[in-house]
Amino acid sequence: MTRLKSLILLAAIASAVTLAGCSPTPAPQGESAAPRTPPAATTTPSDEPSPAPTDTSVELPTAENISCETMLDPLVDRALRATQVIPAGKPWTQFGFEPTGAAIECPWGYEGQPHSVTYYAWAALSDGEAEEFLALTAQNGYTTTEDEQGTWVTDDGSTPSEVSGILVTDDWVAFAPEAELIPAILWTR
Repeated sequence: MTRLKSLILLAAIASAVTLAGCSPTPAPQGESAAPRTPPAATTTPSDEPSPAPTDTSVELPTAENISCETMLDPLVDRALRATQVIPAGKPWTQFGFEPTGAAIECPWGYEGQPHSVTYYAWAALSDGEAEEFLALTAQNGYTTTEDEQGTWVTDDGSTPSEVSGILVTDDWVAFAPEAELIPAILWTR
């Protein structure tokens, strides 16, 4: 697991260095560029690549075309694959909830090994399904907090899990390894 986290971090750094190489050329000597203020840090560093939001609108998947191949932001997908992990899509099983719309779980792991090293999942919700899903999480000992993004589902920390980010809105539910990685799922934007 430590090796994977190191590889993902290296892939994220390599992506950042590559993108930095695409920046405009510096001003010729004698001309001064306006000083740049570094962005304020709003999240803590993670071992997984941070999603870089795209400006393009994303069409939500249907039950017929939903796939792990189109779930994640392309930069995050490439960074994960660079560490030799691949997704293995499977039907939705979370909390015994059966969504009526498109839904998929995407555990990422090494080929031929039964354990995943990171996990993403997403399901479209119809009217009333968010409340049904939240009731099931409560029955399983989870608590919730709300903010402008939706309802965050958290456990008491007593059970080890590869997922610490679960966000529920009126339209969808999403799982990610960390809350900060929910936007890596294109369908949450």
